[in-house]
Amino acid sequence: MPAKSCKLIFLPCNLTPLNLVMFPGTWERRLPACLNFTISQKKQAGSLRSQGGTMNRLFIRIFILFLLIGGLSSLFSFSPDGVERTVSAQATIQLIPVAQGLNSPVFATSAHDGSNRFFIIEQPGRILVMLPGAAAPLPTPFLDIVTKVGSGGERGLLGLAFHPQFANNRRFIVNYTRRSDGATVISEFKASVANPNVADIEEKIILTIAQPFSNHNGGMIDFGADGFLYIGMGDGGSANDPGDRSQDINNLLGKMLRIDVDTPNGNVPYSSPSTNPFFGSTPGADEIYAVGVRNPWRWSFDRQTGQLYAGDVGQGQREEVSLITLGGNYGWRVLEGTRCTGLGPASCTAPGFIAPLIEYDHSNNRCSVTGGYVYRGTKGTLPAGSYVFADYCTGEIFLWNNNTMSLLRDTSFLISSFAEDESGEIYVIDINGGIYRLALPGTAAVVSAANYAGAQVAAESIVAAFGSGLASTTQSAPANQALPTTLAGASVSVIDALGSNRPASLFFVSPDQVNFQIPPGTAPGNATINFRNDIVFGAAFSSAINIATVVPSVFSANANGRGVAAAVVQRTRSDGSQSFEPVITFDQASNQFVALPIDLGPETDQVFLILFGTGFRYRSALANVSAMVGGSSMQVTFLGAHPTLIGLDQANIRLDRALINRGVVDVGLTVDGQQANTVSIRIN
Repeated sequence: MPAKSCKLIFLPCNLTPLNLVMFPGTWERRLPACLNFTISQKKQAGSLRSQGGTMNRLFIRIFILFLLIGGLSSLFSFSPDGVERTVSAQATIQLIPVAQGLNSPVFATSAHDGSNRFFIIEQPGRILVMLPGAAAPLPTPFLDIVTKVGSGGERGLLGLAFHPQFANNRRFIVNYTRRSDGATVISEFKASVANPNVADIEEKIILTIAQPFSNHNGGMIDFGADGFLYIGMGDGGSANDPGDRSQDINNLLGKMLRIDVDTPNGNVPYSSPSTNPFFGSTPGADEIYAVGVRNPWRWSFDRQTGQLYAGDVGQGQREEVSLITLGGNYGWRVLEGTRCTGLGPASCTAPGFIAPLIEYDHSNNRCSVTGGYVYRGTKGTLPAGSYVFADYCTGEIFLWNNNTMSLLRDTSFLISSFAEDESGEIYVIDINGGIYRLALPGTAAVVSAANYAGAQVAAESIVAAFGSGLASTTQSAPANQALPTTLAGASVSVIDALGSNRPASLFFVSPDQVNFQIPPGTAPGNATINFRNDIVFGAAFSSAINIATVVPSVFSANANGRGVAAAVVQRTRSDGSQSFEPVITFDQASNQFVALPIDLGPETDQVFLILFGTGFRYRSALANVSAMVGGSSMQVTFLGAHPTLIGLDQANIRLDRALINRGVVDVGLTVDGQQANTVSIRIN
């Protein structure tokens, strides 16, 4: 795992060094409001145990402040010890929510103008624009032609393509079903000069194609590397292509078309490239690029090779993805994929039909292919050159790689389309209203939240999972409530050596960290920690870890398991009065927390160092606990569970007067023969 900034945060809030001026009697008013949260999360009634008395709630808050100090550890670079010893795994790709609450989204694309904007088509007739990093599209549509569009079933606003010179000429093309007669309309609009996120309303109709039925309209349009506009047309509908339109070279239905929208042909606002197979005196329609498709609903170009991958929706038995080439004939209605339909008119064995690249049947309720994209992104989300596509009815997302079709992820979505952003990352569009980005599987390493060692953790200890893709938001457990077992969509469970599966209580969740407690009752031995997030679809991992009775670890103020202790000093005077004193302060010059000197005071004072940690509450006996401070043995007067804070343990160590004037000294704690991480204090 690469070095990263690790944050031991149970209740994150915005702290600055100005919040952390530590003078007795002033902390309470300086503590952020979020600190009050853990006071109510009690494991049992009572106050913090300490030698000679009790510690009031103010100092419980002070301890929490020490943990919050970990939030400032992002100022430092730190790699948790032991992370490399933790096994993590992830079986499926993740789906990161990008936009929700859309009205029948059927496509999305970028303008390829360097703006990284995302343009989303809603089937009723709107195009929305989403700015980089935004949580939702802009409220004002980029284009609204609802009054022009006949929508429903397979009709609507179906396609969008930005001109290759859009950044300069502001031109873009749409494909929609005309409300008045159901015809397919290919028309041009321009983005506004005054506001690039809104289009002008002036429309230039380029091509109109009559539709005999309401289905099989195709819909996808895009510009190829040759600068020409490609248009995927379905066979005109009904079933089994009753007019044999796909094989009719004089009919634009059931074809892949290619036109030049930059070169008018007299009064016609486009021309046909001379290299089209039926151009000029050759019999057939000039616009045709390839024939014999049934309904190429979604297709795309490989941005590296220029190859055209088309998902062609089948009739009732086969779905196919074909590589569309100039002049190719893909067989419909003679063939459905490689299946002979018996519909003719040509023989199924006639030469010239091109077989699909990918073909699957309708078993397991599959019914309709949704073409996708060849992955050429920069994040390594999928193998470079692999092709992703889906089945609309089952929500299955497939990957074609090395001539093999595999299930990438099963979803509950009705996948109307895929999308590709400017960087080549791929998105999934659910017609029910959501868009999701395909992302690398989440991985995480589970370690102690105190010292970041991960080979072994103790029962009921506080642990942290550091990784990536764990959540889409940052959230801490809510105030004045019991710790939740689900937070920001995330949940953790632990299967122990006896096979018992228990949910874990969660303190904090972020995209790269989850803090939780090993559930009470977890048996010692090899265990499996299972993580999932039901909002970040596919965020899941299983991590093997060993659970022991005692694995002592101590919190440090800088939240790295080293350096100055996250501790307080309790002073008991001869008259029985007590005071509690800090052992750290924030040093602006070094940008970190440093030790404050501990004054051992007169001989009549008893001074105790109260260390906070986790993983040692089940020590066998106090006699088997020892502490070394500055190389000298010190008496441990208490070691066990904190009475109010879940998962937290504490150790009370009597400081001997022989330590006076020793300066910075190490503090070592040994519990049942196991040494905790070493921290330090400073003695005056």
